[in-house]
Amino acid sequence: MPRPYEFSSMTALVCFEAAARNASFKKAAQEMNVTPAAISHQIKALEMDLKCSLFLRHHRGVELTEKGALLFVVIQRGFETISETLTQIRERPETVDVTVGATTAFSSLWLTPKISAFWK
Repeated sequence: MPRPYEFSSMTALVCFEAAARNASFKKAAQEMNVTPAAISHQIKALEMDLKCSLFLRHHRGVELTEKGALLFVVIQRGFETISETLTQIRERPETVDVTVGATTAFSSLWLTPKISAFWK
């Protein structure tokens, strides 16, 4: 069955975002609690999948290529949208309480007999 989205490995995309945001494989590795080699491996796999370089590797860090910068902006925007949505879901209560005010006569003669049908 075909996948609904043409994504590379989500792990590789998360590693790429961290490395691009920090401009460092080492800082990305610290943030993600993995080794810099693991970040490098994920980035290389992503570059092989996309058939292009995403970073210029220098002795003291990395720099995004033009395609890397484009991918970074899009991934960052997507992650921000996901984060905002998850925050909204967490803050929205699962159930909503309803309070009904009524006189004793109305409640006992009309409302109470109807509640069981309402719940069904």
